[in-house]
Amino acid sequence: MSDAGTDIPKVLFVDDEENILKALKRLFMDEDLEVLTANSGAVGLETLRQNPDICLIVSDQRMPEMSGVEFLRNSRELSPDALRIVLTGYADVQAAVDAINKGGAYRYISKPWKDEELVQVIKDAVQRYFLISENARLTEVVRKQNEELKQWNTQLEAMVQEQTLNIQQQNSSLQKLNEQIGRNFRSSISAFSNLIEMRDRSVSSHSKNVASLARQTAVAMSLPEEEVSNILVAALLHDIGKISIPDAVLMKLPEQLADYERKEYELHPVRGQVAIEAIEDFREVGKYIRHHHEQIDGRGFPDGLRKNDIPAGSRIIAIADAVDRTANSMHAQTENDYKRALSETEFYLDTKFDRAIFQFMRPFIVEKIQTRGMTEHAHEAEIHPRNLVPGMVLSRDVRSGTGLLLLARGIVLDQKAIAGLRHYYEIDPFKTGVFVRGSAGRAA
Repeated sequence: MSDAGTDIPKVLFVDDEENILKALKRLFMDEDLEVLTANSGAVGLETLRQNPDICLIVSDQRMPEMSGVEFLRNSRELSPDALRIVLTGYADVQAAVDAINKGGAYRYISKPWKDEELVQVIKDAVQRYFLISENARLTEVVRKQNEELKQWNTQLEAMVQEQTLNIQQQNSSLQKLNEQIGRNFRSSISAFSNLIEMRDRSVSSHSKNVASLARQTAVAMSLPEEEVSNILVAALLHDIGKISIPDAVLMKLPEQLADYERKEYELHPVRGQVAIEAIEDFREVGKYIRHHHEQIDGRGFPDGLRKNDIPAGSRIIAIADAVDRTANSMHAQTENDYKRALSETEFYLDTKFDRAIFQFMRPFIVEKIQTRGMTEHAHEAEIHPRNLVPGMVLSRDVRSGTGLLLLARGIVLDQKAIAGLRHYYEIDPFKTGVFVRGSAGRAA
């Protein structure tokens, strides 16, 4: 009945008849209870003084000198938490009511009682006492914790206000830092792209052109933002594996390559993947680079993948790569060059290239044809970097004095681009001025 590790519950029986007290002791001899007895109210009160841990008091009502009601009322001062039961005859209903109202008894038992019922009532009362005590203990624990929490909350409120201000300041700093990291990341990718094109000058601003066309197509296809970003990076770096190809091989057309040279050339997408494999966030980018020379009919390299086994990003880059190489073959990228690129690409649909993806890219190729047609006949002017103004359109690639590609033809200059060109002009002066077309160029 008691919890493990606690004292045996104490029950006090008070009755002026010794034989009843003895009978009660025998009745509870085998129960997990410590039975105390008193033959009068005065003795009962003294017992309570000596045993403040008594959990249950059972008192007869009819006793000389001090009635059960009086005893129970007095016992409340000594043992306020103990439960109380009054024993009364059928004729003493009023006494039972008084015991409940005045003596704090929680119930009464009629005499004579049945032993089994009395034992069960006592057990239930003891259990009730422990439940009430535990509830009181937990309530006190909660009260103290609430008080502590209240104090903590008061302190935390001030701390939170201070921390909130600090966090806002830190967030602002982190946002600026993230923006700077993003700019540095994009600049690093652009720098790698420039290095690739310095290695292979047979094409002009090829990587940037492919990246622009691939990104436009990926966005038009409503691909997820992360996938669009990966395709953009892969397009900028798709030829990174060519850095290891000998000049003698790199400068030849595909049909001019000997067998051993072709095998060397066809390794460059694999080497491109390996080159960036150490960057964990570029694993998907590496796959796009590896497979950008695969073909829909399975005749591509390095793995001979077919159709949808080729990653969508690789299929996009494959078309953009072919379009720009064809338009770039004569270093002009004129209206007719893009028309020829469009025609050749359409010829190889369903064999080399994915027709479904091409339908998304075609409008952007047509737009290039129209743009070239409008600008080819515009007046071209050579402008010193300090005289550039926003709105001018580059008619030629802009390279630094040492040959680094800075901006590709066709870009509309804004204030940021102009500031960048002026900065590079100071540290690596251009061999010529900046060539522009359009009304801004004529005005200059």
